[in-house]
Amino acid sequence: MSTRARLRETWTITSGRAPDTVVRCGSTDTVYVQRYVAVAFFFERTVDEERLADGLRRALDLVPVYGGRLRAGPDALEIVCSDAGVPMTVLDVDASLSDAVLEATRPDWGLVDRVDVMGEPLEQRPLLTVRVCRLADGATTLGCTWNHTVGDMGSFMQFIRVWSALVEGTAPPEVLVVDDREGHLDRILAQEGSGHPACPPLDRGEPAGQGHRMPVVQEANGTVQIHFADDEVRRMRQLFGGQSPRPLSSNDVLCAHLVTAFRDMAADPVPWNLSVPVDLRPRLGVPTGFLGNLVQSMFLPCPPTGTADVLAARIRSGLDDFMQSHLCMRSDRAFAGPVGRSRLHRCAPVAFDPAHRTFIMTNWTRMGVYEVAFDGQRPAVFSPVVSSRAPLSWFGFLDRGFGDAGFLLTAVVPERLAEHLRSPEGRAAIHRYGDPAAERPTGSVRVPDAI
Repeated sequence: MSTRARLRETWTITSGRAPDTVVRCGSTDTVYVQRYVAVAFFFERTVDEERLADGLRRALDLVPVYGGRLRAGPDALEIVCSDAGVPMTVLDVDASLSDAVLEATRPDWGLVDRVDVMGEPLEQRPLLTVRVCRLADGATTLGCTWNHTVGDMGSFMQFIRVWSALVEGTAPPEVLVVDDREGHLDRILAQEGSGHPACPPLDRGEPAGQGHRMPVVQEANGTVQIHFADDEVRRMRQLFGGQSPRPLSSNDVLCAHLVTAFRDMAADPVPWNLSVPVDLRPRLGVPTGFLGNLVQSMFLPCPPTGTADVLAARIRSGLDDFMQSHLCMRSDRAFAGPVGRSRLHRCAPVAFDPAHRTFIMTNWTRMGVYEVAFDGQRPAVFSPVVSSRAPLSWFGFLDRGFGDAGFLLTAVVPERLAEHLRSPEGRAAIHRYGDPAAERPTGSVRVPDAI
């Protein structure tokens, strides 16, 4: 997209008021200091960038962490609400909305501004960037990149809801910013942890304070998008339900189906692992507006044989029992002691293990991405902006599909599997529960490479 783009405007959006609040980050936040998450909202008509900028300015006044900067404190990473601002760029792009949607799976990341985590000092990196693309057919894309340290997808979407409300002239939702995240959670969490640390303990052969390093991907990756119709997922829930004493969710059956389908596509099936991030807010009674990283993963070994219905039942059982068997925030803090908070960003959670086929399935379907509005319109499409140049494979993001219909999986897998999934044989295997006569709903947006 960049070769067809012309810069229209560039701003640094500030609220005009620096509260100088300092947020002391927790150990989970610190692990993500180098990680930025990129997403894009696609609108079928023009969204006025002046209204967007004005709404963003006021949103940063209510939620100042996104306009601040990170710094290394004496014993913890800190977010300083300095009102340093959010870079916002507006481009004219000679492309259609359908063309722009394809950029979500291409490596140049033309939909969003990238942040140089290697070359730019920590204290100078913006915690949020915004790019607006005005497309040739009158459509608009809104691309956002945020630092994961500030918060998870739940936190980001609460900020988006505030921004949307201020643009639309409605009352914004409440946001809870606490200055000591771990201290706040200490009053909520049980005293005893129930799970293993998210990062593995140090081995004797590892240098003190180093922890488990991020594994290096040894093969080329490919990014694919797979659309599952609502009827297709309902059929899975009915067929798989006989193995579970509790009703299965769409997430249960899709996770089970994908892991078993990917496993069975290998010439020599091997044991797999499944990692399912879980939002702790409703489980801990924490308000939706709490900003931070309140997500922990359920880690589930999957045998080289077995059926999707049995695995779906195990997923449902594990999620129902999550607080008793998987919650590991206390264990994470015990791990953080010998490693040291200043080195936590060098450690890799056990889920990041592509060599042993650990598939990470992040579910955003309940985040309300199609419920927000900007300049009078809701998104036609929403997608994470994921490049096949990602340093890891075997992970995916599950969202509602185009126009809030069905389910859309955006996954990074080895390129050899991506090619197979795009083939007629791969499509037949991944949609074995679908109706071959049914058309994938896309509205007016043409998305030819969504499987």
